[in-house]
Amino acid sequence: MGAAAVGIDLGMVVQAKRKAQGAVDIAAMLAAAGGGGADALARRSLADNGYAAATVTVSPGSYAGNARIAPASRFQAGASPANAVRVGLRTGVPVHFAQVLGLPRTVPIQVTGTAASAQFAAISIGSGVAALDGGIANALLGAMLGTKLSLSVLDYNALLSMHVDAFRFLDALATNLNLQAADYTDLVAANASVGQLTAALKVAAQGTSGAGAAVTALTKLMGALPNAGALIPVAQVVDLGDAAALSPARGAAGPLVGLMDVISDIAANANGQNQIALDLGATVPGLLNTRLTLAIGERRQDSGYVQPGTPNATVHTAQVRMLLETTLTAPLGLGTVTLPIYLEAAQASATLRGVACPWTASTRRQATVDAQPGLATLAVANVPRSSIAVGAGTPDLSRFANLIALPLLTVQGTARTTIASPAPQTLTFSDDEITRQVTKTVSTTGLTQSLTGSLVQGLSLSINGLIVPPLLGPLLSTALMAVTPALDMVLDTTLRILGLRLGYADVTVDGTMCNQAVLVQ
Repeated sequence: MGAAAVGIDLGMVVQAKRKAQGAVDIAAMLAAAGGGGADALARRSLADNGYAAATVTVSPGSYAGNARIAPASRFQAGASPANAVRVGLRTGVPVHFAQVLGLPRTVPIQVTGTAASAQFAAISIGSGVAALDGGIANALLGAMLGTKLSLSVLDYNALLSMHVDAFRFLDALATNLNLQAADYTDLVAANASVGQLTAALKVAAQGTSGAGAAVTALTKLMGALPNAGALIPVAQVVDLGDAAALSPARGAAGPLVGLMDVISDIAANANGQNQIALDLGATVPGLLNTRLTLAIGERRQDSGYVQPGTPNATVHTAQVRMLLETTLTAPLGLGTVTLPIYLEAAQASATLRGVACPWTASTRRQATVDAQPGLATLAVANVPRSSIAVGAGTPDLSRFANLIALPLLTVQGTARTTIASPAPQTLTFSDDEITRQVTKTVSTTGLTQSLTGSLVQGLSLSINGLIVPPLLGPLLSTALMAVTPALDMVLDTTLRILGLRLGYADVTVDGTMCNQAVLVQ
C-alpha cells in the first residue's frame, strides 16, 4: 500500500515537471522572438502559466547552430551577438503520501529551456538590371506565352526596376482565385492561369510607390494575353522556402520579387518543355536574317525565406540550350554568309551561408552568400535544330558548319570556346545593402572581350573550290568580327530575359525575417 502511495506522488512529480518544461519552452520561444524585452516577456509568460511565485532566471546570449560544436557549448550566456535566450525555473511540487515515509512535503524540480531566433533570408540569382532590346524581348516572351507582344523598351525598363512584396502578390492572387486560405502555404499549393497571375502582379504593383510605369506595362501585357492562358502551379512562381513550415499568416511581410523575374518565370512555366523558335528576320542591325531556337531545362528560382544549411538555401539560374542562326553579306560579292552559333549554359548557383539579426543593433543585420557562375559552351558547328530540346543528347560540335555554299566555292568553319565555372565566392550583404536591394556579382576570370568575338577569332576555316579569291579568309573574318556586337546583343538579351548571364552570377538578398524562434539544444 505504501509503495502504491509513493508511486502516486512520483507520478504527480513527473507530470508537474513535464508541465514546467512546457512552460519554460514557451517562455524561451516568446523571449527569443521578442528580442530586447526577453526578461519581461519570459517572466510574463511563466506568470500567465501559473509560475509567478517560482524562481526564474532569464539569460540572453548567443547560440551557434553548428553541428561541429558540442550541444552543451552552443549557447553562451551574455555573449554577442544576442540571438537566443535560456530560461530556468525552480519550484516545488507538494506531495502527500510520501510524507508518511518521512520524505519532504515538497519535492524540488528544476527545468531549463533554450530558444534561438530563427533567422531567415530570401535570396535570388538572376541577370542583373539592364536595358533590353524590345523586339527580341517581345518575340521571346510572346513565343513562350503564345501571343504577340508590343511592349516598348521603356516598358521593359520599368518592369526590370520594380520589385513587389511576394506576399502582397499572393494576397491579390487569393482574391482572383476566390480562395479563403488562412495562410500562404495553402495559397502556393493552388494552380492559377497566366492571366490571374499577371493580374495579381498588377494589383501588388499598384500598392507600391513609384510603380506607375510598371503598372502601365503590366496592363499592356494583360491586354495581349490569349484568354486566361495555361494553368501554372503557384509554387513554381513564388516559393515560400523554409518559411512554409511556419504557415505564415495572411498579412505578414514577404520577401521582395522582381516583376520581370516573375513574368519570365510565368512565361517559362507556361511554355513548359516545348522548343521555342523565333524568326527575328532582318530586325537585328547588321544582319540580313536572324533565327533563334532554344530550350529551357531547369528554370530560374528564388529561394523564399530560408535558413542557412537547409536544402532550400541554394538557388539556380535557368539551364538553357540555344542555336542562333544568322546570315550576313559575304565579302567580295560572294552572296551571303551563314553563321550558326550553338550555346549551352549550365546553371549558376547561390547558397545562403549565414544570417545575422542582432537584437542589440538592428543595423548590424548581415547576410552571407556563396555564389558561383555556371559552365557554358559556345561553338560554331553544324548543329541540327532537333538537338535543341530538353533531354536531347549533346550534339557533335566537331562537325564543320557551311558558311558559304556556292557552285564553285564552299567555305566551312568550326570553333569552340568554354566559359569555366570557378570555385564559389563569398558575398557579404550589409543591412544597408539588403534594404536598398543591392545586387552583387561574381564573375569568371578572363572575361575581357566579346564572347562571340573570341569565338570568331578562333574560327578554323576550310576553303575549297575551283576559284578561291585571294585574301578570302581574312576578309571573311573581318566581316564576321564586324557583326559580333549584334550577335552579343541577341545572346545577352535572350539570356537576360531568362534570368542569366554567361560567366556571371548576380545575387540579391531580397529580405530577412528574424522574428521567429525555435527550441534548440
